[in-house]
Amino acid sequence: MRKVNFLILVIVLFFVLLVFLYFSLFNVGKDVMTEGEVLNVQSVIGNEFKENQVTPWAHDVMGIQQSSKKEISRMIKIAIIDSGINKNHEDLLEKVVGEFNAINPKEPITDEFGHGTAIAGIIAANDNAYGIIGISQNVELYDVKVLNDEGKGDVEHFINAIEWCIEQEVDIINVSFGFQAENLDLKNAIDKANDKGIIIVAAAGNTYGFGVDYPARYENVLSITSIREDLKRASSAAKGKIDFAAPGVDIISTDKDGGYSLFTGTSFATAYATGFIARLLEEKDLTRDELMNVLKELAVDLGVEGYDREYGYGLLKMKNEVE
Repeated sequence: MRKVNFLILVIVLFFVLLVFLYFSLFNVGKDVMTEGEVLNVQSVIGNEFKENQVTPWAHDVMGIQQSSKKEISRMIKIAIIDSGINKNHEDLLEKVVGEFNAINPKEPITDEFGHGTAIAGIIAANDNAYGIIGISQNVELYDVKVLNDEGKGDVEHFINAIEWCIEQEVDIINVSFGFQAENLDLKNAIDKANDKGIIIVAAAGNTYGFGVDYPARYENVLSITSIREDLKRASSAAKGKIDFAAPGVDIISTDKDGGYSLFTGTSFATAYATGFIARLLEEKDLTRDELMNVLKELAVDLGVEGYDREYGYGLLKMKNEVE
């Protein structure tokens, strides 16, 4: 009996080792990155989205008031480094003010993969009479393409994209993808952006409890994990260097075909965190350190008391908007 139990233990440990190696070594190489974030996509096109505007469940959880009519100091410039944005989507019209195709600068940007369009919708879908409403209305989007039609790309293109964002003097860079291999040149580019005052928000990754992806793992990047509507961590989300949590399961957003779909993954939690931060910056200029202090004060502690490796400092929530 002991031999059988020992054999079972060996098999389990071997399986765990294989999973670890997959996420740590084999999933992506040093010079290749992958989106790897869309765990589930389900079309939800229906008359209710054509005739009425739907408020995503995440807005209630994060304490977001729906009215966009408030005093702001300025429009916030957000770069979405991703697979591109369908700028012809009715809910994204006139949102994109600049674009850069890091894969092929001479080609116009399209989003055949659909990931970037979903990120854009979460952040900034128009406040109109149909579709959905984005978390932050007072923003200008910069469409930066680094992921191809399969959701993969080169780190070199990513670095070039960051350099372009620095030149555009954006306020926030949203990075809803990741990879497990560290890259010194990328870290240097991120540090340069940080020195310029740019806030970089990145997905922790869907490693099912294993380590956080790069670039979210870097110190100068805000790492975002995903929670469900019941405020529990998504089982697919990474553990480790986590800063904050945001909704990322069954998230409705704009899709590449001009409709709406449900998305799941830390990618989409990251978009909510980006929009949340934009709402803070549109009212007051904050340094990164000042922003971190504000975010920590607003965060609702989840999981074990205090900071932890599953939820970070907790769920981002606008207490002042709902209480």
